Amino acid sequence: MATVSARVLGRAVSLTARGGVRLCQLMNERLIPGVPLTSCVLVPLLLACASPTVRSEKFELSGSELLGIECSGIENTGRVASPVINGKNSEATQDAVVLLVHFNPKEGQISACTGTMLTDRLVLTARHCVADADESAACDVRGNPIAQGAVRGNYKPETLFVFVGPNRPDFSSATIKADGKGATIVDDGSTNLCNHDLALLVLNTAIPKAKTAAIRLDDVVKKSEILTAVGWGITDKTTAPKIRQQRSGIKVVAIGPEETNAVPVPPNEFEVGESICSGDSGGPGLASSGAIVGVVSRGGNAREPDPQNPSLSCVDGANLYTKVAPFKTLIRAAYALVQAEPWLENQPDPRLMKSGASCTDGAECQSALCLSDPGTPTSATKTCAQDCSTTACGGSQTCSSEGNARVCRTPTAVAATPQADTGCAVTRVGQCPNRAEGPWRALAWGLAGLWMVARGLARRRGP
Repeated sequence: MATVSARVLGRAVSLTARGGVRLCQLMNERLIPGVPLTSCVLVPLLLACASPTVRSEKFELSGSELLGIECSGIENTGRVASPVINGKNSEATQDAVVLLVHFNPKEGQISACTGTMLTDRLVLTARHCVADADESAACDVRGNPIAQGAVRGNYKPETLFVFVGPNRPDFSSATIKADGKGATIVDDGSTNLCNHDLALLVLNTAIPKAKTAAIRLDDVVKKSEILTAVGWGITDKTTAPKIRQQRSGIKVVAIGPEETNAVPVPPNEFEVGESICSGDSGGPGLASSGAIVGVVSRGGNAREPDPQNPSLSCVDGANLYTKVAPFKTLIRAAYALVQAEPWLENQPDPRLMKSGASCTDGAECQSALCLSDPGTPTSATKTCAQDCSTTACGGSQTCSSEGNARVCRTPTAVAATPQADTGCAVTRVGQCPNRAEGPWRALAWGLAGLWMVARGLARRRGP
């Protein structure tokens, strides 16, 4: 049994935790001079520093206060944050992970989260990153709210902006240009974050050459599975990393519904240990396959945040992710809104060309195989070939060896390919003799020739 102190709705509250049920307060790092940092039991959801200089509605900002740079206080506004602790710089292969900023100059609101591009127009993130929600959430093992976690409504989608790439934008510059702007928010309509902290943002236009990530929709997260966290939150070294961060080797320690020594884990969530912190909210938990299996929701270690050490409340923390698989129907509906196919775990990127399409390079094909097609009129024609090294060919096609590859071809195309063991050139099925037949057929033609010559001589000798 443990007693947890926290602040709920501006008043001090002490709750007794039985069976791991604790009050979860989310860290909120909005810059308000003179307002102290409040205590936190679970992780910050979304980084939100206030008082930037706002010059227009075209996202032109100035001042290093923006997005947690040199933040030193907290305002209870429902904007929350989550950092990657003891991590390292993120890699180019993780460029699908983006910085998601909420900016509403009319109301003086600015805050930041992490998100992941599923398509060039679709971003996966946490619900609290796109909504006006409580800064704290206490949930039981069934996913029911105990205290706070209320969602009062979504932000206007046009106040949400996406920044791609591994480098943090220079928010002290005169003008900041976002790569994408929100058009529609997709969520399940829940009015509480417990068990439902997931949403998607549809952008008004596609981001050119956007990197995207695969997602696990048809399988569960497994206990002891090893994940990688990627995000834009504060780290153990800085409140505003200039380069996107990652931490690998994170073990899943509990799968909801489950009671743990740290916190109760609702059915749609799973727990990991030390990893994320303020600003990483909405960021992905990536499986070894590179597919998204969860979205950062909340966590922490119940220690009081320190303005001189912002990551203090995250080190050795217990952190909760929202599983993506339980939201399969919602996520597929979002893909449909942008007229795109889901990129599923261990499947080819659906944006690449399918088998049979003309190509010039393997990087253009789902199979990564761009080969000359024996069935086409000219050998110069290349098409995306279907790989049959691990899966069977469909219909009447057969699996054929071409160089180091195993590809699906129609029987006529296979027959048109030179066969090294037949002793003959290009031919059709059934028309090429094997090596044993070759000499006899040659002999037969030779005898016929002699017979025709003999007949010619006989005719000349006759009367």
